[in-house]
Amino acid sequence: MPISATTGPHSDGPEPGDAELVRRACAGDARAWELIVDRHLPLVNAIARSYRLSVPDREDAVQNVWLTLNQHLTRLRAPDRLRAWLRRVTNDACGRQRRHALRQRTVDPHLLADLAPADGPDPESAYLERERHEELHRAIRRLTDTRDRVAVLHYLDETPAPAWVHGAGPRAAANHRRRIIRSLRRIMKGTE
Repeated sequence: MPISATTGPHSDGPEPGDAELVRRACAGDARAWELIVDRHLPLVNAIARSYRLSVPDREDAVQNVWLTLNQHLTRLRAPDRLRAWLRRVTNDACGRQRRHALRQRTVDPHLLADLAPADGPDPESAYLERERHEELHRAIRRLTDTRDRVAVLHYLDETPAPAWVHGAGPRAAANHRRRIIRSLRRIMKGTE
């Protein structure tokens, strides 16, 4: 929705030029300011619409144009070229607003999982994996047999295996692993 003009048309004779309106507005004539806005608002709105901004962003851009004009009114070097000045300022304001809107684009939280790096787990999975790992290591520290602790660390973290782990034969090593796993399960369930 375009921003409405401040006043309706007036027919008090021939309309003054932009240079005259700028001079009068600089002298504090509020009616001159309204005439400037009324005269150039369609141009400013048309340029803002061409940027296809959202309505709030477009309204912010248009407001910034009028604020900029108000701040620079006394310093305009060529008041008779006000239309060209407004065109340039409007394009600048809309471009800034569009860049700002692109930086602040809303994202559906459900889509964040799709944005996770493809080469690693998402942060929640990494956190849960780290928690499981720490809980398992707490249980390992509670094993009463030092040989069991060394053996399980070998199985988990691929530390160098002591000779006795594989020295008893594959069947004895498998039985040892099963016994350690049962002990760890009891510790983690809180039954031991």
